[in-house]
Amino acid sequence: MKFKSTLSIFLTVLLVPLLTFADERSDAEVSCEATDQKLVYECMISIVGKKSRDPVIDAEFTVGAEMPSMPGAHNVRPVAAVPLDVAGKYRIQIDLEMMGEWVLLIDLTEPKRDRIVKKLHFSEKSVTEVEKAQ
Repeated sequence: MKFKSTLSIFLTVLLVPLLTFADERSDAEVSCEATDQKLVYECMISIVGKKSRDPVIDAEFTVGAEMPSMPGAHNVRPVAAVPLDVAGKYRIQIDLEMMGEWVLLIDLTEPKRDRIVKKLHFSEKSVTEVEKAQ
């Protein structure tokens, strides 16, 4: 009886955090900088749990971009993210068609499927988050 009780507590302590993470949606923190090439931006992306804010390790995802003011006219083919040596941090290089407001579509395939949408304003000298995209 004592063994079953101990096993039950052990499994609860072990599995509850895993189940919580499995159910948790992802979020991203994105920072981009212009490169020496016109309209090419280097972006650092941190993938974290939306509630826990813990880094998502070994994520696999692509990042595409759409210009919301001209739907269907300006789309950037998705590029694969490259993991960095820091847990939850990734890098992409994105080549835009023009400056202005763009929506980044971050499509995760690992550790589970999810989509994160970030709206950013790209200018010659800076990139700023416009608002929380839905």
